[in-house]
Order: sequence, then C-alpha cells, then structure tokens
Amino acid sequence: VTDYTAEQVTMDEDGKPIAQSKIYLSSGKMRVDDVMPQSGSHLIVIYRSDLKKNFMLNADKKTYTESELNEKEMAGAIMSSGHIKNRKEKMLGEETVSGYRCSKREIEAEIVVMGYKNTTRSIVWQSPKFDLPLRSRSDSGQVTELQKIQEGRPAAALFEVPADYSKVSNMMELMGDEQPKGRRPPKSPPKG
Repeated sequence: VTDYTAEQVTMDEDGKPIAQSKIYLSSGKMRVDDVMPQSGSHLIVIYRSDLKKNFMLNADKKTYTESELNEKEMAGAIMSSGHIKNRKEKMLGEETVSGYRCSKREIEAEIVVMGYKNTTRSIVWQSPKFDLPLRSRSDSGQVTELQKIQEGRPAAALFEVPADYSKVSNMMELMGDEQPKGRRPPKSPPKG
C-alpha cells in the first residue's frame, strides 16, 4: 500500500496518548501534520522525493522553509532517527495491528546520533503491506502506532505549499522569532 492516510498516535508506558499527528502518504510523497505539538504552533512537514525537497510549514503564520531532502531523514521521520549500526532481529510471532497482520520482532540496534552511540531495543510490528511499521515500542515503553488507516490516494494539494504562504529562510523565522524590526545591533566596543 503506497497511498494512505492514518493517525499516528504516541503513548507513554501507561498507554496514555502524549502526541497525535495525521500522516498522508502517496507515491514517494509524505506529509505529517502537527509534527511538534509542544512548539505551540501547527507545524506541517512535507517530504517530496520527486522534487528532492522537504518543506516545513507553520499553518498559524502561513510561512514555510524549504530544504534539500535527506532520504534517511524521510525514512526515519515517522518512527526513529539517527544512523543505525549492528542491527539484530529476533522474531516474536505475529499479531494484528489496526486490522493488518504483522510480524512482531525485537530489534536491537546501535544508533549513532550526533556522534554519540546508543544501543536501543525496540519491538516493531511490521505488515508486509506497508513500508512503515504499524506499531513500535521503545525500550522506555513508549508506543507509536498508526491507527485509523484509510487506503486510497490523498488529495494532491496536501503535498503542495499553499500559494498564500510566504517563504522564510530558517526555523527561527518560521516560528516567528525573528529580530524586532527597527532595532540596530549593538555597537562593538572601541578597539585598543
């Protein structure tokens, strides 16, 4: 299944939802709505492998940034991040998640993020019908799951930056934290 819409729900170790996003996938394009709810802004990420670009949109301020697409970033955007080394898998059987039969595996991997190595253990429920795992549980007990999966092609407009959005140059501007206008930078102290 390459075209679908789903709710991505992240729950703490007690099963209490702590984050929820809507995701849309369509033939090499992906959109994640409300990617960082803790930011206080409605942020959207659009990955476009056909354009080799990704876009971060601030729906509240109608602004966006554009950058070169990092394929590893796109692949890891939903369930994990970092560079994986020394991956080991152990089959734990099969279970059904969101109505789809999945193989359940324990994965132990060494992940390198910004030069730091960390060994993680997670359990992943993977359906042969989808590229993304339908559920994953980290060694801390946090669970991320795709729910309310609706097969079918999402509207093409979901993967476009709306015409009334303004392009900004960085995340600070995207979040609305730009320098106040009209203020001069402080003068440097006299030399000598």
